[in-house]
Amino acid sequence: MPTFPIRRSRWALPFLWPLSPGTPTASVEDGRLIVRMGLLGGADLPLERVAAIGTMRWPWWGGLGVRIGRGLVGFVAASGQVALVELTEPARVRAPLGWDATSLAIGVEDVDGFIAALAAARRDAPRTAASGRSEG
Repeated sequence: MPTFPIRRSRWALPFLWPLSPGTPTASVEDGRLIVRMGLLGGADLPLERVAAIGTMRWPWWGGLGVRIGRGLVGFVAASGQVALVELTEPARVRAPLGWDATSLAIGVEDVDGFIAALAAARRDAPRTAASGRSEG
C-alpha cells in the first residue's frame, strides 16, 4: 500500500534529524493507518477508527516534530497544509510517550494523495455484517 513521506522544512532538518533519522512517513497498509517519526513518536491505528478526513493549515508557530494539544497530535516537520484525521474515539499514540488523541494532523508531502489513499482504503476495508464497521 502507499507510503507518504512527511514534508520537512529546511529549518526542521538540523533539529529533528537526530531523533528521526531517515524519512518520517505515513502509510495505509493492511487496514491500518501507520505514522512513523523515529524516536519522536508514531501511531498505528485500525482504519475503523477513522471518522473523517480533511485538511488544515499548520501554522509556523505550532512547532515542528510530534506536537500535542487538546486531543490533537500533530506529526509535522513543516508548516502549511496537512491532512487532518478525525477519530471515532480517543486512541493511544506515541508522542513520544503515550498520549490519547481524538485527531491527528499529518504533514505529508502529498496531502491530496494521502487523503485519497486513506479514503480508498476505508472504502475497501472489510465490513462485519452485524455492526457495519470495518474489521481492524
